[in-house]
Amino acid sequence: MAAALKPSRDSGPRVEFLERQLRAVIARIDVLTGVRRSFADESRLLFGIDPPPSPDRAQADAARHDLDRLLPGRGDLAPRIAAFQRRFAVPPDRLAAVFSRAVVECRAATRRYVTLPSDERVDVEYVSDLPWTAFTRYLGDHKSRVTVNATVAFTVDEVLQVACHEAYPGHHVINLLVDDALVRGERRVELSVQPLFSPQALLAEGAASIAPQLAFTGEERLALERPTLFGVAGISPEGAETAIEVGRLLARLDPVRADISARYVDGSLEFARAAAALEHEALMPSAEPMLKFLNQFRSYAVTYARGPELASAWLDARAAPGDRAARWRAYVQLVTNPAQVFERK
Repeated sequence: MAAALKPSRDSGPRVEFLERQLRAVIARIDVLTGVRRSFADESRLLFGIDPPPSPDRAQADAARHDLDRLLPGRGDLAPRIAAFQRRFAVPPDRLAAVFSRAVVECRAATRRYVTLPSDERVDVEYVSDLPWTAFTRYLGDHKSRVTVNATVAFTVDEVLQVACHEAYPGHHVINLLVDDALVRGERRVELSVQPLFSPQALLAEGAASIAPQLAFTGEERLALERPTLFGVAGISPEGAETAIEVGRLLARLDPVRADISARYVDGSLEFARAAAALEHEALMPSAEPMLKFLNQFRSYAVTYARGPELASAWLDARAAPGDRAARWRAYVQLVTNPAQVFERK
């Protein structure tokens, strides 16, 4: 096991940030060399955050009840959700066109509030059979490459969600703002790299996860999807409002998914029982990709479970929900302050 890192006598924000990052690197080396800790301990050591509390069963039951009422048919909810979402799945031969148009719309929404460099660019490539839906690599000089898993049956709404998360105003914009303001502007060379398992990653995933809600109100999202993205996908927009509501209700089950993920990583649920729990309790029609992700990335799942909640709370404390301009300013302040510490709760 790697030696512990002693705190520095210099308590400046930059040094404190580097110490947290280095502690995470040490803990990640432990994982790679065979040390196994609990999901909770990994969350604290790698990301500086406690895992989510146990899910509120009453809230989860209420979400499942609302979904049961909303969706056609009877019986198990997971297959009914899968059947409903297939109606809105983008055909594979249209995915690139729909995603490209979604990126254009997300960029336009971002440029209303954020000044972007004239040479910034996002390139997109499509791959298959990977344990994640999409991934962004910042290439430097205001350029990013977004890699999309083309084997995922994305709904139209999910395509817009991913475009915001990965590109505008998500990871691509976050990285270029850090590059300009901190790496170039303040010569913070340590920020020219971002360890995947680190407190900085928690902040980045949290901010990118709330990017869709920042870019579009619910009404704007629907107004964009119905005439434009559904048209590019070549499918009927009938029921689009219901599809968005289904997505919102499924998001209320994220704490259940996080709890099952932690128990799987800890070994109290083996693959088959974890898959059954994700299907019946978290209403994931296909749990295998999620479990393969956990096999490879383990406690990284906490960045999605806690990051959005913490980033939203950070914005709420600095800008009223209806003040779009103030919320965008707070978002830029958050993502260009990697030394920001989310309080452990």
